[in-house]
Amino acid sequence: MLSVCACSNFHVKPKLLSVTPSSNTVRVVKHALGQTQIPIHPQRVVALDPVVLGTPLALGIKIVAAPKQFLKLLAPEDQPQDIKDIGFVPPNLEKILALKPDLILGSITFYQEIYPLLSHIAPTVLVNNKSIPNWKDIFIQLSDIMGKKQEAEQVLSHYYDRLRKFRTVMGKRLPQTQVSLLRLTPPNSIRFFTKEGFAGNILEDAGLARPASQNLDPQATLKKRGGGPIAYDLSNEVPQEADGDILFLIMSDPKNIDSQKTLQRLLSNPLWSRLKVVQQGKVYVVGDYWGCCASISANRVIDDLERYLIAD
Repeated sequence: MLSVCACSNFHVKPKLLSVTPSSNTVRVVKHALGQTQIPIHPQRVVALDPVVLGTPLALGIKIVAAPKQFLKLLAPEDQPQDIKDIGFVPPNLEKILALKPDLILGSITFYQEIYPLLSHIAPTVLVNNKSIPNWKDIFIQLSDIMGKKQEAEQVLSHYYDRLRKFRTVMGKRLPQTQVSLLRLTPPNSIRFFTKEGFAGNILEDAGLARPASQNLDPQATLKKRGGGPIAYDLSNEVPQEADGDILFLIMSDPKNIDSQKTLQRLLSNPLWSRLKVVQQGKVYVVGDYWGCCASISANRVIDDLERYLIAD
């Protein structure tokens, strides 16, 4: 995992993927599903899922198609206007074929089974995100295969610069500020985000503390109620575990009826109003970009940290 001060680690060879020069126009990428010959400077990229969507855009590479449902992870000014919607699990292979991409990107979590079909359409690279690597690891891997290491280094440098300024302004408050994360997913899911995963990585880089209930590694998270490697279910009996100095409620669409019902379920818990963070008015609703995936979303998270922890 990269630390805030370890910018030089960018140059470490990625563990899950390697690139071998092949000619002036193509090179060979070795990855979890074999090896693929790809263009050195791809011009028409298809992004199959949110894990890979933000990286090409942050590096100035044109995406011709992606699942449009995940564009909400990007700020409005970052959303391509001419992107084609190819759907998500399964993607529309006929649409992808018609677009004549020169590179297809995705993750093995969603697309390992149809990798052979995708490879017949265009050179395809699926990153191995099953081991829950830090989002910056995937960002580095993707920048490497697209020949954009220098641009990616600048993007990460900007990310670290913003966090350095944030920590400076926070001063002595920084290690004393516990940030709690709850994700509400209709119809009934209310989950804690622990310290691994996208938002957890950013909060750690920012130097912010987490409540004990969420300061858990993947192994400890898996042992909790409904636990996965980065999140577990909130217990109705002990909502006090959600307490902190700041609480962010991650919601896909706060105006959605089902989202409102899920939120009401949380607010109607009689112990909710007893939380210190609720009584102090430090609960804020934020979007799905807190859950995924690359530098564009990471900067939106930093925007929220500045807005609610500094400006407030």
